[in-house]
Amino acid sequence: MLKHRQVEAFRAVVINGSMSAAADMLGITQPAVSRLIKDLEYETRLGLFERSGGRLIATGDAMALYREVDRSFVGLERIAGLARDLRERRGGALRVAALPGLANGFLPAFAANFLAKRPSLNLSLHGMNSHYILEWIASGQCDLGIVENTQLTNVTIEELPPSHLVAVLPKEHRLVEREQIVPEDFENEDFISLIQPSVMHAMVDAIMRERGIVRRIKAETPLSMIVCGMVSAGFGVSIVDPFTADRYSSALVVRPIDPPISIHWTIVLPTHIKASSITNEFVSEFRRSFCDFLASRSSRSEAAA
Repeated sequence: MLKHRQVEAFRAVVINGSMSAAADMLGITQPAVSRLIKDLEYETRLGLFERSGGRLIATGDAMALYREVDRSFVGLERIAGLARDLRERRGGALRVAALPGLANGFLPAFAANFLAKRPSLNLSLHGMNSHYILEWIASGQCDLGIVENTQLTNVTIEELPPSHLVAVLPKEHRLVEREQIVPEDFENEDFISLIQPSVMHAMVDAIMRERGIVRRIKAETPLSMIVCGMVSAGFGVSIVDPFTADRYSSALVVRPIDPPISIHWTIVLPTHIKASSITNEFVSEFRRSFCDFLASRSSRSEAAA
């Protein structure tokens, strides 16, 4: 019966071309390597090496055997490498799903910095609405998700600090002269709206109804990034999350809204799977980056005032 040590010695001899170098590689004596090769030749009934000019030459049978052996060793080395990366929190796989407002700019930028410190990590990012994110979390297709804080069940929750929605305006719009926008400023304005069942859509509509404000809804879209694209083209005004607005701030004007319209974001995790070390690190660092962004926006708003 073949023994792992015999195969290991065989691979070392093929790689190094000599018994002595193979012995150094394995940390054993040259006679021990020679004995292991002889035992392997006996077990396989194959002539594996010939001597020529003081060197060992692998036979055709040996090279055919080596190709199979090497595939096995490479597989084992990959497994060992993955285990090492997981132990040192540098590798593994992480699947993240988030609302498009985060997935179109803020999250990829954060992920790039996160990956820079973990080059062996296999990270996948997905942008989708809250309903599908929760489905993916429940089915184990994602390790964590970031959603709007609605009624959440069957998931583990990590709440994030609230953020405030902002007004986005074309650069030449009359409202850009205002330091902040009040809901009444949208009266009879061409407005690009998010479509239902968006939480932001419901919040904005509720405020406009309460105050009796009539907007001219010129277009509807499920994505804040499309809203900002249309606003920057001068098609109308709108209200979006601060993350998307920040990404498009060079093409449009962003203004705070008074009174603030707060939106709550939540990190969700599966309840049936214990979070990995890399997942916990992602959550911790994302929370810190999220809070830093909100603090930076607050500072800029205070400076502008």
